[in-house]
Amino acid sequence: MDFRRIEMIFLIVFIGLNIFLGMSFFQSQQVDLATASSGTSEIIADIRRDQIKLPKLATKTPTGGYLSSLNAESGTWSDSKLEGQYARFTKKNGETLVSTLDTPVDAKGDKAVDVLKKWVQNPRHVVAGDQYVYAPGLSTKDRFVFAQKVGGHVIYDALARLTLTVADGQLTGYTQTKLRHLTALRSNMALCSAQDAVITLYRGNEIANSATVRWTKLAYTYLLDAKGATVYVPAWFVGVESSGSKNVTVKKVNAINKTVLKAGSDD
Repeated sequence: MDFRRIEMIFLIVFIGLNIFLGMSFFQSQQVDLATASSGTSEIIADIRRDQIKLPKLATKTPTGGYLSSLNAESGTWSDSKLEGQYARFTKKNGETLVSTLDTPVDAKGDKAVDVLKKWVQNPRHVVAGDQYVYAPGLSTKDRFVFAQKVGGHVIYDALARLTLTVADGQLTGYTQTKLRHLTALRSNMALCSAQDAVITLYRGNEIANSATVRWTKLAYTYLLDAKGATVYVPAWFVGVESSGSKNVTVKKVNAINKTVLKAGSDD
């Protein structure tokens, strides 16, 4: 048998072996993906069997990372020129501005939110009001909550919050806290999806049978204090309504490691 023919046989066998191994690897990858997808589908099916109602849940994985900030001090408010209100400071949550309006503002019915959004934007009414965005999931009929947005990051935390008090359709006053020097502690990483967060809560027995998941929101929440600064972590906030009740409880899931977070300074 000549050597050229032997070389040709070995070449054909080598190519065939590589094709076989490549196809085997591809099929194993497909099986792994199918298994993960199947596992998620089974859990969602279990959730529905427990009569838990779900909204449309995003499966896209966003990105985010740890953030750090110093709390506002009284000096950062000193240049403000608020009008038509009596403002004072307390030491609660670092430094809180507490304001009582001289004349209440009408904020009634379906237009209340639009009226309050516009009112907040006026620098004579609220210091740096343009840094705050309405947070419907944290609000009630008599407490309209606005979360501070710094550098594109929405912070759901008591240290970065504007809470307007409305009684009988009248805005009577507000409390405000704000953060400064918000910086990233490390580069962004892949976070879990809204669907992952709800599954985490379900597995942790944080969602009762026959409950309704009303909404999900990705925002930053308190993690810990370190060397005079506060560290924040991206988290999924999930509004859960119990069966037979209109009360919505807000649950939190760390979007980096998919662990359930207990109530903290965001309350």
